[in-house]
Amino acid sequence: MKLFDTTLRDGCQSANVNLSGRDKIDVVKALDDFGIDYVELGWPASNDKEMNVFLEASKLNLKNVRVVAFGSTRRIDAKAEDDVNLKAILQSKAKTACVFGKTWLEHVKMQLKAKPEDNLEAIRDSVDFLKKKGLEVIYDLEHFFDGFKDNKEYALKCVKAAALAKADYIVMCDTNGGNLVSEVSKILQEVNEFVKKEKLNVKLGVHFHNDSGVAVANSLVSVEQGVSMIQGTINGFGERTGNADLCQIIPNLMLKKKVNLSKVNLKKITEVSDLVYTLANVKPNKSQPFVGRNAFSHKGGVHVDALMKGASYEHIDMTLVGNKRKIILSELSGKANIVEVLKKFNVKVSKDHPNVQKMLEKVEELERKGYDIGTLPAEQFLLKEEFFGKKGKIFEIKAWKILSEVKDEEFSECVLSGKINGKEIKVVAPVKGGPVDAVYSALKKMIEPMNPKIVNVQLINYKVMIAEDKGAESSVRVYIEFKDNGDEWGTVGVSTNILEASLEAIEKGFKHYLLSK
Repeated sequence: MKLFDTTLRDGCQSANVNLSGRDKIDVVKALDDFGIDYVELGWPASNDKEMNVFLEASKLNLKNVRVVAFGSTRRIDAKAEDDVNLKAILQSKAKTACVFGKTWLEHVKMQLKAKPEDNLEAIRDSVDFLKKKGLEVIYDLEHFFDGFKDNKEYALKCVKAAALAKADYIVMCDTNGGNLVSEVSKILQEVNEFVKKEKLNVKLGVHFHNDSGVAVANSLVSVEQGVSMIQGTINGFGERTGNADLCQIIPNLMLKKKVNLSKVNLKKITEVSDLVYTLANVKPNKSQPFVGRNAFSHKGGVHVDALMKGASYEHIDMTLVGNKRKIILSELSGKANIVEVLKKFNVKVSKDHPNVQKMLEKVEELERKGYDIGTLPAEQFLLKEEFFGKKGKIFEIKAWKILSEVKDEEFSECVLSGKINGKEIKVVAPVKGGPVDAVYSALKKMIEPMNPKIVNVQLINYKVMIAEDKGAESSVRVYIEFKDNGDEWGTVGVSTNILEASLEAIEKGFKHYLLSK
């Protein structure tokens, strides 16, 4: 069974999802570490930004992921070797291509304005062209299930055309997301019979949208029909109501259906889900199965009583998916979670240690304010340092002032007053840029006398989203990523003032750098 992630292509067609080139590279690396087989990075023919991301990805040393370039079959009136879209796939340096084409006869006639045989020839020619160039080719049958119900014979001819052109995988897509489990199961049976009868040497896959709320169920039933590839997205991102959610599919395959996905590190799936939400600037779905904050939560009554007595009220061990149990208003469970986090930093204490309770109260306060620190390692490290560290306060900010204006060009200035190792200090940092850049420069200037290497720390990502929605009085959550010599980390700031939130995130990012050295 192969897992094909299309978060960075189909997932980015979500109305509220936008990922930068830097974000996409971060996701590719995370999915590689997680153990995904294929990552569809985008459509290289669409714009220069997409092509540049492919070229950056080609430099990565990936151990599991095969980067996939997406595109359509050649134009009806063109040859494959002259098609701009297919040539862009070759220029992307991707070793695998995912090409889609028409399957539903009414689309061939109305959208392409083409004859049925012309579409079949476009399928054959496009797949054959890419195969002869040495690429692995995955062929996506767009609107397959609707096309099959409309004209079974033609839909199967499309399957055969791609198979005879030696496509490595043929993927049946429910592009409208309107087919139910019973229909999907029956159609897949007929496709299997056709492939066997025609003696076609090809592996089958599926791609479901979630318009009827059954994309995950359709993906899972497809496994019973012998498919070799499942396509989906992290957190179910995708156009309209989204795609099949790999964060639900993968645990069900591994834990319920006992499918051997040996490369997948299932304990990282909650971490991957959190990362994609963070980079996409989308609030996590707390009720999302397996990876949501409430997936293993319990609130009072019979459930909590049973759990405290050792009885099970959960369908799996939450640690298998990297999640944790949450007993609402339960001090006991909270302390246990704090102890587990501290173990990661080689701090071994009992739940009775007074600082465990203090750290728990701080975590609860942060969550109430919307910090959503989740599994961010740098945030966990800083909490550990605050309550169990030995270095104390290395610097602190007492007052700040930020000016930003535009005349002939943008100009900003940040003034910071504070202490470095107990010594009073004041710095002024003017920049030809924005206020965040001024804050970043001022903090570097403040810390440099103590640690000259701070100048090497780069700010590489910046995200803002609403933390608490109160209209004009809303607070914002600023997430910032940093980099130094290959090390990367992210920290969070929250305030009703976006500059104060930015200052907090940058201050914490620098503190992590200084304390972790």
